[in-house]
Amino acid sequence: MTNEVAKSMSPEERVSFLENKLNSILFTIENIIKGDTEKAKSLMLSHTDEYEQTILKSLIENSANPMPAQEEKTYDFLRIIIEGMPFPVFLKDEQGKYLLINKLEAELFGLDEAQIIGKEDAHFIQNEEQIEIIRKSDEEVLNQNKSIELPNQNFSLSNGRTYVFKTHKIPFLNPITGKTNILGFSADVTDTVNLDKLKKIVMGCSNPYL
Repeated sequence: MTNEVAKSMSPEERVSFLENKLNSILFTIENIIKGDTEKAKSLMLSHTDEYEQTILKSLIENSANPMPAQEEKTYDFLRIIIEGMPFPVFLKDEQGKYLLINKLEAELFGLDEAQIIGKEDAHFIQNEEQIEIIRKSDEEVLNQNKSIELPNQNFSLSNGRTYVFKTHKIPFLNPITGKTNILGFSADVTDTVNLDKLKKIVMGCSNPYL
């Protein structure tokens, strides 16, 4: 998906696109890992993206050869997918620890990926209320196995950066661990929220009855 196409999508369409794409990719990889190359080839043909088909074909052709650990193969492929997404994307395990992030997500933290992977949000966020919202929403995704949206999520980092996000979290089954992980992506709506606040201030100051 190009950035131009992504920009034309509504947040709901982006959720659906991301969920369908990754579920399809993961199912294909799962069959490669199981050795069912015929089924994997059939699934591969359902991918309209030529780049994705090339990567999948390479995985299928090399599935019988010595390769890195299964978990490493899966995460490497997921990394290729999420790096192509035009918004911050993250993957967290059932303990809330970051497994994967794309470059845009790392930029939000103002850190390198290696400084984020394996850590929980509490390592970066000092505000207890914000941490509690994150924790409860993560639990909702995992325990109820459903997608959720946080329309205005405040995100205050210890380095002084503050954002307001519209965050979507999606449950999906990790084909390696067999456990449900949290796939999420965020749209920075800080400017929109600040603009709304500014409008209210201006309207209030210009009200002749004040």
